Amino acid sequence: MKSRLMAALAVLLCASMFSVPAAAQDNDRNWENGNVIATTQVFTEPGMFNAYINDLRGLWRVFLDQQIEDGNVVSYRMLVNSFARDGEPDLLLITEHPNWAAFDLSSEYFDELTEKLQGSLAKARDATIERGKLRRLGGNAVYQEIKFKD
Repeated sequence: MKSRLMAALAVLLCASMFSVPAAAQDNDRNWENGNVIATTQVFTEPGMFNAYINDLRGLWRVFLDQQIEDGNVVSYRMLVNSFARDGEPDLLLITEHPNWAAFDLSSEYFDELTEKLQGSLAKARDATIERGKLRRLGGNAVYQEIKFKD
């Protein structure tokens, strides 16, 4: 009985020594990169949520619609945190870009876009200062979607 057990253990030991681990066998990359998604946390000042959303509609939306037209943004959306706890943002702003190049555009592109849509960089600066009264920005995060290859 003891010799059978020892023989079985020896066979298992040999088999495990010469088998290739499953992780080493699964080297196929059957996924691909997708869109680049950027998020911004927003903490609105007390009583300023609607004013901030209206501000976004007037400028943020216009900027992103132009970037969609230019092919640099796929989509954008806002997510309200319906049950925000202490330290959590009221709102998440999300932009989706087709790739890293479209996400990481030059400052010249944004300066031209700003002048086109707001008239001047000075007007944009003043609008940014006013917007600061409505909200405080939290952290930013950038993710890259991955998709299964079919």
